[in-house]
Amino acid sequence: MLIDNVIRLEDASQGLWDSVLSSLRSSLSANSFDMWFGKKNLTLDCIENGCAKLVAANELVATWINGQFKNVLLEAFKQADSEITDYTISVSTNSKASQVMIMSTEVADEAEMEKPVVRRPMVSREEKLQLAENAATLSTFYPDYSFESFVEGDSNRIALAMCRSIAENPMECSMNPFFLFGGPGVGKTHLLQSIGRYAITYSTASRVVFRTAEQFLKDYMRTQDPNVSRLDRMEAVAKLRETYEDPQLLLIDDIQVIAGIGHGATEKALFQVLQKRVSAKRQTVFCADRRPTEIPNLYEGFTRFDGNSIAVDVPDFLTRLNILRKRANALQIPTEERDRIFRWVAQHQRGNVREIIGVVTKLIAYHDLLGVNLTLDTFKELCESSNVIAPSEVADKPIPTISSIKDVVANAYHVSVDSLRANTRVKTVSIPRKVAMYFCRELTKESLLSIGFQFGRDYSTVIASIKSVERDMRHDPDFASKVQNIRESFSI
Repeated sequence: MLIDNVIRLEDASQGLWDSVLSSLRSSLSANSFDMWFGKKNLTLDCIENGCAKLVAANELVATWINGQFKNVLLEAFKQADSEITDYTISVSTNSKASQVMIMSTEVADEAEMEKPVVRRPMVSREEKLQLAENAATLSTFYPDYSFESFVEGDSNRIALAMCRSIAENPMECSMNPFFLFGGPGVGKTHLLQSIGRYAITYSTASRVVFRTAEQFLKDYMRTQDPNVSRLDRMEAVAKLRETYEDPQLLLIDDIQVIAGIGHGATEKALFQVLQKRVSAKRQTVFCADRRPTEIPNLYEGFTRFDGNSIAVDVPDFLTRLNILRKRANALQIPTEERDRIFRWVAQHQRGNVREIIGVVTKLIAYHDLLGVNLTLDTFKELCESSNVIAPSEVADKPIPTISSIKDVVANAYHVSVDSLRANTRVKTVSIPRKVAMYFCRELTKESLLSIGFQFGRDYSTVIASIKSVERDMRHDPDFASKVQNIRESFSI
């Protein structure tokens, strides 16, 4: 009898979830529904005290649904059952990462020795070669480049979530190819190698290849070398295809390097490789210093995938502070004094991650090598004498971020920052939201996708908002003056 009750309860929950999905399917576009709610990306675990407990397939799905579809999802639950007033989303523990056995070189204790030995399945020669190649690839990565060591912040949160999603399920990514872009030293290569490290460590991709665009250029030139025999060129072509077309996961850094080289022949060759990979549903990730449409002389084929790009921006104050804390936490300095130093550095060093880490290196050197008992005043003197930080040059030049833009615009229109995400068309809220989106596109390198995520909107809404602001500025002088006054407040 108990079993029957359990079965009926499960059936009821499934029926409710089917009703929710049906409501979402009618409310969302087919692409949005299939991408985020289809393929078991989100499932209903249980309902407790009016709260639906949902499980997402990965972190990106959880983050995106909470940011993009929260209101429509709540409404769908209320339609299915009026007693459900809230929901929570957790990330599934049934991932490939949780299934990996961690091997230890230490001698097991007696309890462990008593466990039965599990025999490994036979490994084919091809699989052995792939494992050896993956191990060789892993050895070329920077030792500390992993998701665990990456410091998350507003400037990189969406990019980090997307990279984790690709690493966990390389063959099921909706963005293929995926472009990661941003200025020097902001963490692009760190994220790119983190994807590869995760995929190799947890075997989410059978074969992972990491290359720079310069390496691809050299490999391609071997196929065109007139000074070698035809047979050698044919072998070079075969090697090129094996290296770049066959891997389940291909990671290429600094793609902007090959833009315009050899009248575009190198880029066309890479694009042909990409087309074959996309057709075979093999994931490719590119890194660049700019989005595809902004790279001069880049082959036009790549610009078709501009919508698949997400920016990694210069870290904001809180992220800079967390980087300092993580990198220099082991310093034997009194906690209060250490925090004062970190805050001062984060306030005055507004550069990229690489520059911040350079300051940490100096900080450690002053403390360990010189035997200096560091205080904030002492560190200021040392920094000024060695030109580590030049506060006078940067203190008055804050770098706009989506977060800071939302703060400035909300303050200018006397609305709350949270209201910019609200699902309302009231002009007192919709106008500042449009203006904020306009400045996010104008003053940052964030993609339309990333901007939309921060405002709870899709990229098409962002485009419409930007065009609306531009049109209103042309026809309404007062509005144009208001926008210009806000622009000047960014001090850029």
